[in-house]
Amino acid sequence: MPYPTIHVAKVSGGLALNIVPEKAIVDFEFRHLAADNPDDILARIQAAAQKVSDAHQAQFPVAQIDVQTRLSYPGLDTDPDSKVVRQAQKLARVTGTTKVAFGTEAGYFATHLNIPTIVCGPGSMDGQGHKPDEYIELSQLTACDAMFDRLLGVMSQ
Repeated sequence: MPYPTIHVAKVSGGLALNIVPEKAIVDFEFRHLAADNPDDILARIQAAAQKVSDAHQAQFPVAQIDVQTRLSYPGLDTDPDSKVVRQAQKLARVTGTTKVAFGTEAGYFATHLNIPTIVCGPGSMDGQGHKPDEYIELSQLTACDAMFDRLLGVMSQ
């Protein structure tokens, strides 16, 4: 994904149809590229929320939008020509790499702990993962198991 994304995952509020809700909660997330500053993106979201609140304060003095961060981690941008990528490709017996549009702790390991990091595993994010009825084929698990056997062999030398 060559650009940051944002999506609303959950909206909730209210107790019953005949009662005006005291509040509404909108759970959303944004995923940014490793080169993006997440604080800048968050500041833009907060500024937009404040603009909406300000527009309604005169008529509804208690109206406000409160943006809270629950979790944050940096994006991952491992060089496809790095040693760790070449090593993983050799172990997995593949030649290519794929960028994915989901978040992991991998960016934290790479950025904050300075650990060369990749994300790999069985299955495919194209049509299999993070979707209704997600699945992994037995042949993919077998290939993953074989890759881990090769990894253990390298590590025990």
